[in-house]
Amino acid sequence: MPAELPRVVRIYRSARWPGASAGLALFFLVFVLVLAPHAHGLRLWIAISVILTISGLTLIGWGLLLLVRLPIIEASELGIAIWFHGPYRRAFFVPWNRVRAVVLTRVRPAASGRGASVRNALGIELIRDGQFPRPSESARRETPVDGAAAADLAWSSRSIGGDVRRWARLLQHMKLVYADSAR
Repeated sequence: MPAELPRVVRIYRSARWPGASAGLALFFLVFVLVLAPHAHGLRLWIAISVILTISGLTLIGWGLLLLVRLPIIEASELGIAIWFHGPYRRAFFVPWNRVRAVVLTRVRPAASGRGASVRNALGIELIRDGQFPRPSESARRETPVDGAAAADLAWSSRSIGGDVRRWARLLQHMKLVYADSAR
């Protein structure tokens, strides 16, 4: 095994800055309401209570996600484990000998039309035969665009944290080393 190749690579979800900024915006909205001259009495305190509760829960949830960061993709010498539906559910595991290629591809969100923004993405192409179950179509949140490298599964930088080019190179290298050593 090459010295520069890690034994385990964990790829996490991208940071949830929109949730944190929404919580902070709601929190600062409280100060605007307090300073508003027309707001007074019970109506003011109800509005402040609701906004503080929502923003507090948002900030607590966001903070917990940052503290308890669990990967959505984990690659090791055995293969790739992928958590499509959250970290506490069963992972979809693919041994290296069932991975045809790890590629850098270009994707757009699956639910959008042709005008959606196109991004670089980490793509995994699986060997397609009846011996190995493929993930359901609901797991595909981003799909490769026409003319991009083929991939059964793809994640852009909106879905995973870090540089997708770096992840693609690292997983390609792991696939070459570990798939050959398993034979």
